[in-house]
Amino acid sequence: MAVYSYALLWAGTFIGVQLTAFEPFTPHWQMFSAMLGANALFYLLIRSRLSERLNDPSMTILQMAAGIILTTAILHYTRELRGAMLSIYFMVMTFGVFALDRRRLLLMAGFVQLCFTLLLIYEWQEMPQQALFSYLFGHWLILLLGLCWFVYVGGYIHNLQLRVREQRARLQEAHDRLSAIAIRDELTGLYNRRHFLERLDEEISLADRNGTSLNLALIDLDHFKKVNDNHGHQAGDEVLHRFARIASQGLRKSDLLARYGGEEFVVLFPHASESACLAALERLRERFADQHYEFAPSLATTLSAGLTRYRRGESAREFAQRADDALYRAKSQGRNRIAADC
Repeated sequence: MAVYSYALLWAGTFIGVQLTAFEPFTPHWQMFSAMLGANALFYLLIRSRLSERLNDPSMTILQMAAGIILTTAILHYTRELRGAMLSIYFMVMTFGVFALDRRRLLLMAGFVQLCFTLLLIYEWQEMPQQALFSYLFGHWLILLLGLCWFVYVGGYIHNLQLRVREQRARLQEAHDRLSAIAIRDELTGLYNRRHFLERLDEEISLADRNGTSLNLALIDLDHFKKVNDNHGHQAGDEVLHRFARIASQGLRKSDLLARYGGEEFVVLFPHASESACLAALERLRERFADQHYEFAPSLATTLSAGLTRYRRGESAREFAQRADDALYRAKSQGRNRIAADC
């Protein structure tokens, strides 16, 4: 954008020299060549990421300062067009509206006013016979008023942009929360049944395609209804929380743990042998049985689980049904145990 702007300004200056709107000896080739070289340096610093070491990685202030100095140099060679050419300063200031806050915009406006003031002082000293105080002061005052307005409006635009970014961040945060709610069980924080069934179909497809092992365990907390009846639903929630935490800590990250419904949970073991799955479930059963609860010190919680291995070509429904059948056998055999159907 900067190179494009300077190219247009160069073309305008060149035409102005030809039409005698600028001094005929205006060194426009030298000035714009130097400016394009400076922009090439800015480009290389940004593309090489060396500028990321700076507080301002886009080097907005440096680029604006270079443009302000160039504009001041051009104004020195203008004749009757100086009043109109002052607008170039505002083109440079526009470059920083979306990157600089009001304080830094005010700093750049002060730099513009300083450069133009030094130019007027230089010209007054060099050519006092051609300088009209009212004419110079009028330009100086117009620039000052324009910059004051620009800083105010530019700061307002910058603040609006910050609000839009904050609102976008809040919307993204809300979207992330809704996405989490869509796949997570609100009480335990584990994956919910719907997400588990979606992942189960995916894992079955992978097992069919790659010939890898896949095991499924269905877990039921024994006599959970009695916990709610005897100690209240808050106590039941605490037991569910406790199981979810123990299971999350004891299983592999690759294992998929979900709340299947009520006091039922399900674990999908990809790339694991039957013995490894049984060992993991046994550790979980022992740890859960060792838990103590402040609301009921005498309460003993146990679980029953049914484990089955995927058979190539069967549906997710058939796979889950065999795990449920294994769980039923574990419960019918006295609970607090694991039954395998592999």
